[in-house]
Amino acid sequence: MFCTQCGNKVDSSSRFCTACGAPAPAAPPVGYYPSTTQLTRPRHDRMIAGVCAGFALHYGWDLSLVRVLTALMIVLTGVGAIAYIAAWVIIPEAPYALTAKST
Repeated sequence: MFCTQCGNKVDSSSRFCTACGAPAPAAPPVGYYPSTTQLTRPRHDRMIAGVCAGFALHYGWDLSLVRVLTALMIVLTGVGAIAYIAAWVIIPEAPYALTAKST
């Protein structure tokens, strides 16, 4: 980790920067996924391929609503199935979650 004030390296167990005394940045929580602006399919909350979960996380939508709308598009039009499979192929998977380092 690095200090947000002076940019010096800060030990992950310390609460303050030794160089400038600023509060140390908080460590990411266990299971934290790095935030990206890219649409990805998460490795959690999946039903089939994570396409609905990816759209829900990326745009801040309700996951259940996205799944219901996708199911309706598949059943009523049939085009939804083709779009889902295309999204499955095109949208990359999210990186693995970072785990807490045990010392």
